[in-house]
Amino acid sequence: MLETQRVQSLNAIIIKVNNEKYLLEVKDVKEIFIPRDKIVPIPLSENDIVGVIDIRGDIYTILSLRSKIFKKETGYKLDNESRILLLELEGVHLALLVDSVLGVKKIPASIFKAEDTIVETQIDYQYIKSIGVLEEETYILLDLDALLPPLEGLKEMKPRINLNKQSSGQGPKQESKVIRRDDGDVIIPRVPRAGKNTGPVQRRMKPVERDYSINTSGRIHLTDHQRDVLQEIGNIGSGNAITALSRLIKKKIDVELTNVGIITPDNLADQFGGSDKMVTGIFCNIKDPSNSTLLQIFEMQPLLKLVEDLAGKDSEIKADAVKGKDDLDDFAISTVKEMGNILAGHYASALADLTGSKLMIDIPEFTMSKAGSLGDFLINELDSIADFIILIKTSITVADMHLNGVFFFIPDMETLKFLFKRLNISFNYLSSNEIAGEMRKVDVKNLKLNEIQRDALQEVGNMGAGNAANALAKMLNRRVDINIPSVEMTKLDYFAKKICEEGKLLFICWSNVKGKANATVLSIFDVPDIIDLTSIIIDDENKKKIDMRRKYDTIDLLPELYRDAMSELGHILGSNYTNAIGDLLDMRLMTEPPDLSIDTGEKFFKAFTQEIGVEKDLSIIITTNVIITDIKVTGTFLFIPEITTVSELLNALSQFFE
Repeated sequence: MLETQRVQSLNAIIIKVNNEKYLLEVKDVKEIFIPRDKIVPIPLSENDIVGVIDIRGDIYTILSLRSKIFKKETGYKLDNESRILLLELEGVHLALLVDSVLGVKKIPASIFKAEDTIVETQIDYQYIKSIGVLEEETYILLDLDALLPPLEGLKEMKPRINLNKQSSGQGPKQESKVIRRDDGDVIIPRVPRAGKNTGPVQRRMKPVERDYSINTSGRIHLTDHQRDVLQEIGNIGSGNAITALSRLIKKKIDVELTNVGIITPDNLADQFGGSDKMVTGIFCNIKDPSNSTLLQIFEMQPLLKLVEDLAGKDSEIKADAVKGKDDLDDFAISTVKEMGNILAGHYASALADLTGSKLMIDIPEFTMSKAGSLGDFLINELDSIADFIILIKTSITVADMHLNGVFFFIPDMETLKFLFKRLNISFNYLSSNEIAGEMRKVDVKNLKLNEIQRDALQEVGNMGAGNAANALAKMLNRRVDINIPSVEMTKLDYFAKKICEEGKLLFICWSNVKGKANATVLSIFDVPDIIDLTSIIIDDENKKKIDMRRKYDTIDLLPELYRDAMSELGHILGSNYTNAIGDLLDMRLMTEPPDLSIDTGEKFFKAFTQEIGVEKDLSIIITTNVIITDIKVTGTFLFIPEITTVSELLNALSQFFE
């Protein structure tokens, strides 16, 4: 449905990509720039990432629109017609490379219809926001939200080396803000997505990925052939990375044969040459196809001398004076990270080529400490992967610089199985003991919580909801109270009938929580109450920016300004809830971006059960009611741990109720 707006024209930029014309809304673009030869490529980046560019001191990551919407186009073309569109995004410098810009035009909003329109085009319909026809000419409006990755992912795409080669102090941390739209913005109806779920559970919802840890200490058996294959994997990966390092530093590098070992995490420090040795550890996670870690360990002082050489006059560090990471300037930190990124990228690229697959690596982080302290840190990091570690180790020496280093590839069991399967190697990683008995699954039908465990889960709800309520109180500048959490084991459809009246519409915001213990965190409010809360947050307490005469029975009917604010509110509440639990249990938990819905509780939880992958038979539900007395608003926080990993949560809680 097209919402009535005061402005009935759409300001659009007409662009050309691969001989087809498309539209982008002017409000999403702050500048059109001529790139010339100023683009700096990023090694081993995704096909649709062109590189980065320095525009008046700001570094923009450039995405090729041609590569994004035409998957077979792996390269990009630059000529006199090429243009870069600098996007209007909060806290992110991102640009789109297009073949040409044909102009800016005002187009009547009424030509864009909410129903399907047949049009001849080469691009996937998921990237089309709407289609209109005016004077026999077809206009295809691109959906910027579909073209771009989630905002949190965009913030991680910032380049890691300053192209200006100037050291700069670290600025204040940016806070998340609600992006406010002008009153004159035109809301264009979206083209329906064929095959997409248009019900209360929106398209970002997907089953929570399971992470089954296996306690197999002393029961892993690698055959000679399997060990040889893993050694070759290490040789290929480290060989590619070492070649990149050699080209970077223009020095000869000697390499030892790769070793394969099976150790427990507490023995990691022994791999670095002793617990008191000062080292630099650069670690990078691989999340696809499963959780693995690429770890690079270098002796600290020789590495700093190398960084000093690479940085030259752009860095003021003196290697001999550095005692830890705090003594480094910004350019030295960027140089270490970029070197780690290049080496990890080459290592992963070689493995991807070997297995014919795609490996996704995270942005690297590093620390400088004694090897023993680094080992302790890695124990906590790797504890979410396994209780034991298969270590593929390659040692290197840069003779001219007296620099010794070690590459570690630490796959989890799922990655190991994936690698062996790709290479057609059979792999039975347990002995003849009961494999099923080693899996930390919970028999749902026989699961019972004792009183102590129930109290512990209640404390989880208390801590999480308390932290979320504090965040809400700061946003509203009002007092927020919570009640004592309840813990119950029940079917979700029974629970839905219990917490809400039949036929009553609710606003529900939910986020998947991933980590050692998977879960879902939800915030639930009556629709009038969430509108009241949101109006306070966006300084619209008189509700001039929302038509209160309308009935809002789906989330899409709400003004975009309100939806943006509600999404941001849900993200803050979910993150604060989860962070409190993670801090309490010393457990890394990650909260995904939230989804929103307006529906009856019964319909929502029915779809929720089907879509998110929770167990149909029984769920553990931790419920906390929140009361904002000043404005007479009551809401509910729900934390629903995944049954298959609830034992991990209980194990972490055991320290508090032994």
